Amino acid sequence: MIIPFWSRLRLAPRIVLVIIGALLAMKAVDKAMPLVIRPPEAMFFDRDWLLATLQDIRDRSITAPAAERPALLRDLPVRQWLDITLLSSPPDFRHSEREGGFTDLHRRITDRLGLTPQDVLLKADEPDDPEYSPRPLVIILPPLPTVIMDVFDDRSANMLSSDLRIAFRIGPQEDWLVVTPKSDGQEIVRMTRNVALPLLAVVLIGLLSVWVARGIVKPLDDLAEAAEKLGRDREPRLVGSFNAPELQAIGNSFNAMQLRLKRFVDDRLQMIAAISHDLRTPLTRLRLFAEYLPDPDQRRQVMSDIAEMEAMMSATLTFASTQLKDEPRSPSDLAAMLISLCDTAADAGCMVAYEGPDHARLVYRPVAMRRAFANLIDNGCKFGSHVWVRLRETPDAFVITVSDDGPGIPPDQFENAFRPFVRLESSRNRDTGGTGLGLTIAQDIILTHDGDIMLSAAPDTNGLVVTVTLPRQG
Repeated sequence: MIIPFWSRLRLAPRIVLVIIGALLAMKAVDKAMPLVIRPPEAMFFDRDWLLATLQDIRDRSITAPAAERPALLRDLPVRQWLDITLLSSPPDFRHSEREGGFTDLHRRITDRLGLTPQDVLLKADEPDDPEYSPRPLVIILPPLPTVIMDVFDDRSANMLSSDLRIAFRIGPQEDWLVVTPKSDGQEIVRMTRNVALPLLAVVLIGLLSVWVARGIVKPLDDLAEAAEKLGRDREPRLVGSFNAPELQAIGNSFNAMQLRLKRFVDDRLQMIAAISHDLRTPLTRLRLFAEYLPDPDQRRQVMSDIAEMEAMMSATLTFASTQLKDEPRSPSDLAAMLISLCDTAADAGCMVAYEGPDHARLVYRPVAMRRAFANLIDNGCKFGSHVWVRLRETPDAFVITVSDDGPGIPPDQFENAFRPFVRLESSRNRDTGGTGLGLTIAQDIILTHDGDIMLSAAPDTNGLVVTVTLPRQG
């Protein structure tokens, strides 16, 4: 199988190629734009011609009756180069206070028309990039001859503007004339282009960045998900092949680590299960011999020790076995199961109270879940005189709390409480019996259902509160 060129590249060359590709693509779009949207026209005006034209327009406007001015201005031959607008009030733009050629032009217009500087307004925006000007460019040259390259280099004499407006008063009233270069009708199109180009660059670079980032983040998400599954189910989830050499090396190492951990844990659990199983036969013989002890107190003590050892072996076999995890999930009534466990504990002499709905449908492993909550309720009964079981529904999950009024556990020991075969140094120790596996088995089962289990101190007593959260979509 031929490996594509891209899959052989490491991450650094990929990022470099994507950046270069984005820049080349934007350059290509930039060069192709003039073929789709033509650049602005460049109109060259001789300064003396412009001054004479403005004087002619003002003289004709003043001598013509007010009612005939619009028609007169509309029919002027100069309209092929200039747009002329008649206003009955001063224009809405401000005079550009600029040094250089336009300042000299404003002074010449004022002198030529015989007006005061306040009666002549000149607005001239100099473009940063003439090629991207939305309006036609106006280049006003001093008397010819001149060198064409000096038009863009020498701005002191040659005047370049992308938005030239000349306004002057034409009468004692508030009548004004505004003279502007003739529009080619493409201003909106060019303005749209000027806005679209940066947006296109951002979108293109964003898409390429997301594509590259996805190629990096997706394998990391797969690794995180596989690690989460390994921590919950103790089952390896091999990650697939990645399209980058660095990520593929990480994936291969992670897969090998999962298999080694799985083999290590399975070997230890199998050893523990074998030892626990093999101890059943000698314990049975000890039970038979204990029946013939003449002293009743000794017989009772030996039988109690044997029963405790059998309970330890049963819990150990349950912890080491995968039978509960292999049980198929099925829709079951979580509330009914909790009520049944509370009734069973109450029949055994423990004061257990249930609070919550009578029915709560959830898909889970019935035998495993029953074992988990039985352990939690038994722990509460063992270390406290009262146990409260509460079931609460939320839109996304079921929340079950099992609390007791026992001696509790110090907060700094909460994490150790879930470790197998650990008995905490308080009244929750060997004197009360147990194997130290109840919470461990419950946590293991809850985690395989994508749930969460946590410990906290009871707010009103010194007891322990175990909070279990089971998602509705497990």
